[in-house]
Amino acid sequence: MLAIITMAMFCVGIAVTVTDAMAQGMSKIDKGELVGSWTLVAINNKSPDGKTVQTFGSNDGFVVFDSNGKFVQALIRSDLPKFASNNRNSGSADENKAVILGSLAIFGTYAINNDGTITLRIERSTFPNFNGSDQKRVVTALTANEMKWQIAAPSVGGTSEAVWKRVR
Repeated sequence: MLAIITMAMFCVGIAVTVTDAMAQGMSKIDKGELVGSWTLVAINNKSPDGKTVQTFGSNDGFVVFDSNGKFVQALIRSDLPKFASNNRNSGSADENKAVILGSLAIFGTYAINNDGTITLRIERSTFPNFNGSDQKRVVTALTANEMKWQIAAPSVGGTSEAVWKRVR
């Protein structure tokens, strides 16, 4: 019985350590690995009720980090309907709603933090509530070819994880 309790406590300790490490992010982000162009693999959003939905999928977005501390990110779903009028100033209410629900763009500057996070200082966004705000991305993986980050407060609520692959 003591062996079972000891093993259970050991497993809980490992789980807490791994969870804490993921919440903190990586211990160090190499700017050389971050700088460049990344294409989206997927963004999965977890709502407060625990339901997970893929809000953007493969090739629905990109993010670019330059060596001077600037970034731009654009997310645009591939299934957006075309405007019947062929004029973006004349979209119907349904067409405009689909575009708002299916896209998000942000740009500004970024800073790499010692705790394994990136702070995005958003100058402008297609979601105006983000204008002038700072957002943290908890980087859970960063290699020469793949980057994963968690978003604590996405524009759709809940939490999100984004997976990116480097553009070669």
